[in-house]
Amino acid sequence: MHYPIGLLFDLLASSSALPWNITVHFKSFPEKDLLHCPSKDAIEAHFMSCMKEADALKHKSQVINEMQKKDHKQLWMGLQNDRFDQFWAINRKLMEYPAEENGFRYIPFRIYQTTTERPFIQKLFRPVAADGQLHTLGDLLKEVCPSAVAPEGNMISNIKTCLSFSEVK
Repeated sequence: MHYPIGLLFDLLASSSALPWNITVHFKSFPEKDLLHCPSKDAIEAHFMSCMKEADALKHKSQVINEMQKKDHKQLWMGLQNDRFDQFWAINRKLMEYPAEENGFRYIPFRIYQTTTERPFIQKLFRPVAADGQLHTLGDLLKEVCPSAVAPEGNMISNIKTCLSFSEVK
């Protein structure tokens, strides 16, 4: 199973000093355990797919569809080259919403699990409750992963579940 790098760090090396040393094998790697990534273009396509999925949940795909190809490229290049200003100039549009809409339609999230056959949980989650109250991360966890929250409502500190939002943080 392929997990995001942040989740792997939390599960395997969270007590390690940073930077975390990673060895990447481009040949002679265990192909029965790992997917072969054919190119950097495949990584970019996966990233853009995740961005489109998140925008569909948040804005009915309106923001990403209004962007030009050069905006998509700038978003990717800013991320790839660790240039926050370049990335944020485009990502900012994906993070905004009109005040009259009271937030996004749904919050894009993915909870990775290590203890079940389902590798992750995804479901529709509105940012605002029926009574108008804003939902919190605790509300999301109570609804989709109740075992992550102690009975008195406190987060369990040694949880082995990691949140990985579809948006790039």
